Amino acid sequence: MTGKWPLLCAAFAASAILYGAIVGGQIEQIFNAAVTGAERAAVAMGFGVKRVVVEGQRNATDAAITTALEAGPETFMLAFDTDAAKDRLEAVSWIRHARVMRLLPSTLQVEIEERGPYAMWQNKRQTFVVDSEGVVLAPALPQAFPNLPLVVGEGAGEHAASLYETLASYQDLKSRMLAALRVGDRRWTLKLRTGTEIMLPDGNIEMALNALQKLEQEHGVLQRDLAAIDLRLLDRITLRMRETTAAAVEEAVPAGVPTSATGTTNQPDGRT
Repeated sequence: MTGKWPLLCAAFAASAILYGAIVGGQIEQIFNAAVTGAERAAVAMGFGVKRVVVEGQRNATDAAITTALEAGPETFMLAFDTDAAKDRLEAVSWIRHARVMRLLPSTLQVEIEERGPYAMWQNKRQTFVVDSEGVVLAPALPQAFPNLPLVVGEGAGEHAASLYETLASYQDLKSRMLAALRVGDRRWTLKLRTGTEIMLPDGNIEMALNALQKLEQEHGVLQRDLAAIDLRLLDRITLRMRETTAAAVEEAVPAGVPTSATGTTNQPDGRT
């Protein structure tokens, strides 16, 4: 009995310490410290993130990807949350989809699918690069994307793809365009390089463009010095000349084309 007494005292003391740690909320700290120590030991043995391989990167910056990954040499590979890293990567504007994999002992492989730059969107004196869904990708750098079309106004970015898919069938008109202006977030006005504005309706765009195409084929209206071609009313197309040149064009012109500063011409179906 005498020999067992010290052991019983030691066991009681250990139990009391453990109970005190649990009651005092310290057991979690003790456990975390042990885990942290084990992770550090594993990292020291070569299981830290030493290499990151990225596939599919074009416009997303290294800094944006590195920040989203939140991984470094002290990161324990087996504890790295790839799902959380995927979510953070997909929050980067350029990245549509991402996949993150651990390649033991020390490599992270990242596969990304980027959003493609579709248009330059200008609104409230600011210009951004947007994708085909209107998602803002970055502040505009014209020198980086010199061939992107320019769309202007509220809602122009998200509706640009629909407009340009329609314009794909009207390459002559498209080649003359400087910008597309979204009006009231419901319809478009096309600004030509000559300064002429083509006012489209808020529906039946193809019908309006077909009427314009016919006028161009028969009368060359896109080559005239016009301020505007108003196609908003499909049964009444209005051509508005520039005030400075209106007098100069009061000459013989093909029948059906107005010769005053503001006039109308017949639709292909004969309506006025």
